[in-house]
Amino acid sequence: MAQSCSVMADPDDSPAPRSPLWRYLGGRLDGLTSAVLVFPLFLVYQIGILSGRGQNGVDFLTRALIELGHKDVTNYLIAMSVLLAVYAAVLVLLRRRGSFSPQAFGPMLLESSIYALIMGSIILFVMRSFLGVLPGLFIGVKNPIDVIVISAGAGFHEELIFRVMLMGGLAWLLTGLMGKRRAWLIALAVSSVLFSIAHHIGPSGEAFTFAAFVYRALAGVFFALVYQMRGFAVAAWTHALYDVYVLSLA
Repeated sequence: MAQSCSVMADPDDSPAPRSPLWRYLGGRLDGLTSAVLVFPLFLVYQIGILSGRGQNGVDFLTRALIELGHKDVTNYLIAMSVLLAVYAAVLVLLRRRGSFSPQAFGPMLLESSIYALIMGSIILFVMRSFLGVLPGLFIGVKNPIDVIVISAGAGFHEELIFRVMLMGGLAWLLTGLMGKRRAWLIALAVSSVLFSIAHHIGPSGEAFTFAAFVYRALAGVFFALVYQMRGFAVAAWTHALYDVYVLSLA
């Protein structure tokens, strides 16, 4: 009679857990992870504008917080403290569950820095090659604190409005009519054009030139691609770090 034999699985043969870096690079960041990673930008901006730094043009959230606090600085700071406490609690909870590691901040900042450094060169190459024009966008801001606050506000609020809400919402609405791919392309184009237009309207808007408009529309496309492939946090930090670079130029 043939004897059957069974092979016991060696516990050491089980796949080793992936490092935080590999987990980070494994795909697009989910919404909760993005919210955790992007919160420092939000906090820097929200505290920074108390010192008189300019409020971002599409920052509707701060206006709501100010109204909620009845235009009282103390109430506003209390609201910020509550948000900070909630953030800390969520961070601790996610870490205990093993669904988030603070070590993700390092790779995310490195990745966003690379995108921020190459974005301008890519856009200028495209504009010079296909349109034969170059924009004059660089406006120096002397105060480094102003640079940080303005950049943090742009990275958080503009990506929230134009990529998460506008592009994401429009793509969701159009998907049932024309399919996911076409809906996403239209949403990308519309959100990028509106992103550029927003920089030329209002009392602090830049004077309109064709080259500046095209540059910012292409920047919107770049941020949209980063958002779609890597998530909100990477897009927001890329935007913020790019603005730090541009605004720091003399």
